[in-house]
Amino acid sequence: MAACITKELSCPGCGAVNKSHMWIEIDASADPEQRERMLDETLFFWECPDCNYQAQMVYPCLYHDKERGLLICLSPSGRTQQVIEAEQRHPGLAGLKKRLVLSPAELKEKVMIFESGLNDVALEMVKLALQELTESKQQTRVDRTFFLTMSEELDYLGFSMFLRGEEKPVYQGVRLEVYEKSLRAAERVDFQESGFQLVDLALARTLLEQ
Repeated sequence: MAACITKELSCPGCGAVNKSHMWIEIDASADPEQRERMLDETLFFWECPDCNYQAQMVYPCLYHDKERGLLICLSPSGRTQQVIEAEQRHPGLAGLKKRLVLSPAELKEKVMIFESGLNDVALEMVKLALQELTESKQQTRVDRTFFLTMSEELDYLGFSMFLRGEEKPVYQGVRLEVYEKSLRAAERVDFQESGFQLVDLALARTLLEQ
């Protein structure tokens, strides 16, 4: 079941102190409600009951999906100690895919990737290539890129991209054959499933350089 703790928070807007629930561990099969809240981006949302100040709370959270053999550690600071504690809480980790993410948005994306049956290493390679192409065409920096959707019927992978200085994302898509080529590349590189892995654009760049 999902593990919840209660903490007192001081509102940055009005200074009022109120109790708030924090979900520090989520079991996808045992508590689908919290999984849905994570996916619709309300799980980490906080609103002050006194002045209605709104903010996103970002705190360590462990997400596990037994059906897919997946364990994701959200550690905003990337602290090793939080990863160690996650390992200690779940000693029987053999055979699981273990991922480290740094933000709620990355947690949501990682869950969507694996629930779509995709390889996240290969998908990061696709994102890297798409981001470099977009930067070349737009003549601006891409700050973040997120996986959005996959459709076998439409032969399509969709992504949202946040350009430097822009609040609203632009949307880009590629054909599934681009992912399939990246998957073959990912299978040829030396990537070992051991411990909590930070699978991101930096890793994709390193593996492609091999």
